[in-house]
Amino acid sequence: MSFTAEELTAIHKKEMINALEVYFGNVTDAARKVGITPRTHYRWLKEDDEYADAAENMRDLCYRKVKDNLIAKALTRIEKGDKAVLMKMLGIYLKKLPEEMERAARINNVPLIRPTIKYVNTREEAEEIRRKRGGM
Repeated sequence: MSFTAEELTAIHKKEMINALEVYFGNVTDAARKVGITPRTHYRWLKEDDEYADAAENMRDLCYRKVKDNLIAKALTRIEKGDKAVLMKMLGIYLKKLPEEMERAARINNVPLIRPTIKYVNTREEAEEIRRKRGGM
């Protein structure tokens, strides 16, 4: 069975989109798998809006998968007691307060409170900090 040039291109485009998913958005590896050059992929992006949209959606999906995978691995390490990973994750997620909180603070003229986390090695250190803060 022989295909026309247009049919073969359509098949390669579909294969390329699928290969981008398999290779987590790596154009070179995906193109090699499909049997095209990366240059062809980039030309298709310019010429075919539908292909460009599909490729962009696949790239976003791949980034989300990679991010979710990294977060899952980080959480596993945190559960095993890796404080360095915990501190990095907290730095990433607590660096910027959610927009809604900042907006509410501006509207109500409330000063924003940024959380600080101090790790202690003993229960006695924790009790001392609690007493100094007049805590519970």
